[in-house]
Amino acid sequence: MSNVVRALLALFSLRPTLLLLRALGLMVAGGLTVGALRLWLGDSYAELVGLLSNTWLLLLAGLAACALWDWLKGAPANQLHIQRKLPSSFSLNRAQNVRFELTNNSHRDLDVSLYDAYPEHFESSQFPLTQSISKNQKGVFEYTVIPKSRGLATFEPAYVLIRSHFGLWQFIKRLGPHDHAKVYPDFSAISNSFVFGVEQAMRNMGAHIAKRKGDGMEFNQLREFRDGDTLKQIDWKATARLGDLISREYQEEKDQNVVFLLDCSRRMRAMENNLSYFDYALNALLMSSYIALDKGDAVGVKTFSGEPSWLPPIKGKVAINTILNHLYALDTSTQSSDYVAAAQELLLKHRKRSLVILITNVRDEDNEDLNKAVEILSQQHLVMVVALQERLLEKVDGMEADTPNDALLYAGVKHFEQSRRKMLTRLKVSGVSVVDATHKNIHIQLVTEYLRLKQSGRI
Repeated sequence: MSNVVRALLALFSLRPTLLLLRALGLMVAGGLTVGALRLWLGDSYAELVGLLSNTWLLLLAGLAACALWDWLKGAPANQLHIQRKLPSSFSLNRAQNVRFELTNNSHRDLDVSLYDAYPEHFESSQFPLTQSISKNQKGVFEYTVIPKSRGLATFEPAYVLIRSHFGLWQFIKRLGPHDHAKVYPDFSAISNSFVFGVEQAMRNMGAHIAKRKGDGMEFNQLREFRDGDTLKQIDWKATARLGDLISREYQEEKDQNVVFLLDCSRRMRAMENNLSYFDYALNALLMSSYIALDKGDAVGVKTFSGEPSWLPPIKGKVAINTILNHLYALDTSTQSSDYVAAAQELLLKHRKRSLVILITNVRDEDNEDLNKAVEILSQQHLVMVVALQERLLEKVDGMEADTPNDALLYAGVKHFEQSRRKMLTRLKVSGVSVVDATHKNIHIQLVTEYLRLKQSGRI
């Protein structure tokens, strides 16, 4: 609901209905008619005009008396019980229903219109909700909202418009409590993982799961050789003893740490399809966190270039709820990305060797700062850099340079793209794992690279 509507409803707690306005309109028209007849007929029909005038005055007085009595009678607001039922939580940009139950404990039937005071960062266009509720009965109102921002949402008492006994007035009352609900990132992908299992969920969303190579993993058991096993897995002593090819089976090492270093700077505020790059990064972080927790690893999160936030690594599938509640209200800042400071702060807080996943919207001018930060982190940790691509890089490939300005734009973007690619290539050459992703596939690319590192035994 707009602020203007809320202000008007709060200002006028009583308003005339269309019935009263029509009655007043008829009285005005009748008064003008009587006045016109007095001027037109003069003294010849003074008795008739006087009768009409007295009748009009009597009707006006009757209307005024009815309106006054109807107003003094008031609205039985204290005999109405209203209850708002919210979802346990909201998901960003997903339509969800809000339900009202209004019980009429008064002695008469009520015509009710309802406007809910939902948060400003929600969208809805279904008001007013109008219903006639019989005495001692319950009315149910339901509407749909779409949250447009994460964080804690506050629903104020609703505006309830109640028609008076004669229907001449409409009383505006604020009924119901202040209700609070959390707006989380859209974690439907995580929900799918709970239902279908991690491996199947990864295949459904397009992530590639590599074959286990066995290097750097703990020995589990001996078994018969299978297609896809490497020569390194063959146990030659057991093979010679049994006369059949025997492979060593390994299990993934657990109890590893994965720490996300999440950029909250102004660059992450770029929007695509009603979501910021920060929201896309957050969704990918949550998805990969669940996968890592399922694999037995501990997950921690540190933010930088914004409101400082640190969640030490935690384990177990249920830890995804802790991570979700820690991150759901985070937002971007107007600061620039400071990778070196972020790396130094992380080393002070966490020394145990971990996979550090830096998620950012990187630019070519960040080359020196980013390289230095990666060098600092690499002294203690295995580093992955997840670099979000600007959509302009996609758009420029299909553009036609019809004007000099178009040509300059094309050349500038291509130069930026080339410089950015060189920067990421240098990181790869230095042994850093690099994910160059768009907002569309960041969750797939991030999970795939994590699984690749996990399957190869590097973590």
